[in-house]
Amino acid sequence: MARHLAVGDSSGPLAIASANYYNPTGVLLAPGETYEIAADDSRWVDWHLASSADGRIEPSLMQSMAHWALRCKEGRWFQLIGAVGRSDTCMFPIGMHAAWTYTGQSGDTDPELCLFANDAWFAYLNNHGSVKVTIKRVG
Repeated sequence: MARHLAVGDSSGPLAIASANYYNPTGVLLAPGETYEIAADDSRWVDWHLASSADGRIEPSLMQSMAHWALRCKEGRWFQLIGAVGRSDTCMFPIGMHAAWTYTGQSGDTDPELCLFANDAWFAYLNNHGSVKVTIKRVG
């Protein structure tokens, strides 16, 4: 069941599957709340290319040619990405660790934080593996 976290509370570790278009976290957001999101050292795999939650620093030739289809253009291939709700309207790169404040960008009441591996919108079927993520409310 999705819920709001109190300051100092955390959720996780959660397994964020690379094959899922969205991974709901069970964390509901309210404007002004700040979170620390941290991934462990697990590796997930895009076809045969393994990477951490930081994603691929050097994209493959195929990835370079398909950059137009990358879901979060501000992020790297296979980087851990956050989304407000199940929408690509408000996304933000996370990588191994990030602090992030929800400012009400979605306009929804109590949207849920979702996470995913940044990949081409049509290419999730060849992904496997997961990373473990902890979400802590810090403000």
